[in-house]
Amino acid sequence: MNRIVIIGSPGTGKSTAARKLGASLQLPVYHLDTYMWSAGWQLLNAEDQRRISHTLAAKHRWIIDGNYRASLQERIQRADCVLLFERPLLLSLYRIVKRRIRYRKTTRPDMASGCPEQLNVEFLLYTIRFRREKLPKLLSEVPERKLIRLSSNRALERFIARNG
Repeated sequence: MNRIVIIGSPGTGKSTAARKLGASLQLPVYHLDTYMWSAGWQLLNAEDQRRISHTLAAKHRWIIDGNYRASLQERIQRADCVLLFERPLLLSLYRIVKRRIRYRKTTRPDMASGCPEQLNVEFLLYTIRFRREKLPKLLSEVPERKLIRLSSNRALERFIARNG
């Protein structure tokens, strides 16, 4: 495998898994949160998102983590597989709160510079609604033959063992 897309709800462990997979498979890792935001939590427009994603997807080898529907289709077309991280909602919310505490007043390593970790009602509602509102739209763009669902750390470890 040379190109892997990772998608899923916030708090499911996408970025952590991307780093682990990248080290195991010797693939460069690109966290879209690093590229799609500018300082002060300003999201880039859809055209800039597509341009950046195109540049990353054009590379020969990569792991790209992040949903960003404006640029998803090209990544999926180039990918060998799409890993969907599915975790229980309460676990995702717990991880989000834990991440907020860990990176309080700082920017986490997989986020754009100038975007200190924050926790607000809008983000929590996005996470709560993700499976019902966002996930079906994402999955409608993923060919079944490329989709691999990972619902636990053990499933991730099995994937690494088979492909590493």
